[in-house]
Amino acid sequence: MEGHKQGMDYQEAISQLKNLDLRTYPHEEVKNLIRMFGKFGVIQMILHPGKSIIRARPMNPGDKFNTRASLSYKPAEYNKSYQRASTPLQTMFYGSDIPIDLPREERVNARIVSALETCDLLRDHVCEGEQLVTFSKWVVKDDIPLIAICYHKDFVNKSLHTKDLYDAYLRDSHGLDADTRRRSVAVTEYLAGEFAKKEISHDYEYLVSAVFAETCLRKGMAGVYYPSVRADAKGYNVAIAPEFVDKRLRLVAAGECTIYKRGDYTIGDNDTLCMVEDDSRPFEFIPVPRQYHMGRENVMKEFDRRMSER
Repeated sequence: MEGHKQGMDYQEAISQLKNLDLRTYPHEEVKNLIRMFGKFGVIQMILHPGKSIIRARPMNPGDKFNTRASLSYKPAEYNKSYQRASTPLQTMFYGSDIPIDLPREERVNARIVSALETCDLLRDHVCEGEQLVTFSKWVVKDDIPLIAICYHKDFVNKSLHTKDLYDAYLRDSHGLDADTRRRSVAVTEYLAGEFAKKEISHDYEYLVSAVFAETCLRKGMAGVYYPSVRADAKGYNVAIAPEFVDKRLRLVAAGECTIYKRGDYTIGDNDTLCMVEDDSRPFEFIPVPRQYHMGRENVMKEFDRRMSER
């Protein structure tokens, strides 16, 4: 990526970003400092046709999300806060991806990753209870170009996919001149740290990563690709701009699920399912076959069994 260098080097820009009081929501200052990075190398991740993305949307009792719009990105008028890859000025479609080339021992269900990203119940280590979730499956129709932010050192060895991306980045950066290579490594490692923030209490703590994602869109990218912090970097997230979602993603399936959590145990019970033939019209959920639905009573019995075997 390329920015504008105006009397400040990238190291000073990074230093100033680290020292900003984000509580004041200095959006424009962050944007200007990111521009001061100058030219640096990144890895492009392209989602090709046929690629699947899973998205989760928590529900309240009585909710029914049976349209493409209700399962897609948040409408701009309701997008009021900063998230990891979106600002109040730029809503994004968030979803989860599991690379198909992962070894079996590293494979994590994309529904688990997307649920961890969206459900407070699963992120809270103490809380117990139930959460209704609607999962949706989306398929890429045309190439979606993303910037991969997979350089955080704490994540590199947790996944073969992340390590491959990181190694490819280091290998490709050797083709750059020495100054650009140093700049690229410093900038991307800093940004990776921003995307890897875990203990978030206020939305302003996402400000740097969110504004960078917004910057990627201005460079013609569709969004960003990064390890899931909530899944301990064993899954991957995408954040895609609405115009690419509208033209290049098709909703193919949806299903309602009840997630139960007791102690260290979590069970997801499928309730309904719908194969979406035409995502331009409302669709109807039907109950899943009985053999794929436990029901609350059986879930509680299973929790009791597990607890008794501890």
